[in-house]
Amino acid sequence: MSGLTRNIKLEHFSNLVSVASADGFIEEAEREFLEERAMELGLLPEQIAAVMSNIEALEFVVPELVEDREEQLADVVFMSMVDGTIEEREYLLCLNIAERLGLKKSDLDEVIALVKRLWSRNN
Repeated sequence: MSGLTRNIKLEHFSNLVSVASADGFIEEAEREFLEERAMELGLLPEQIAAVMSNIEALEFVVPELVEDREEQLADVVFMSMVDGTIEEREYLLCLNIAERLGLKKSDLDEVIALVKRLWSRNN
């Protein structure tokens, strides 16, 4: 894995942590999702620990590739819906993230619909 790929994946994970902690704490379901996603991204334990211990200083980084932006939005939506629903506060946060990623409200709504369909199939 190249350094560039590792950096993008670390930025992705950092962005997810910053979203999860936006309300001041990380719920257990969010923490589990973050741990699973970090492993899927191939991050090292020390990289994960560095991000988690530096939450207050995290800055949201917009990926260059549209595919990476869409993947991050999908992860943010999934994390927001770990309890099975997306509350208004969570929706507004997702919308803010979509806008920061250069995506539209319609992109967010498509991702939410997709996640809901996948959620209903698996539960």
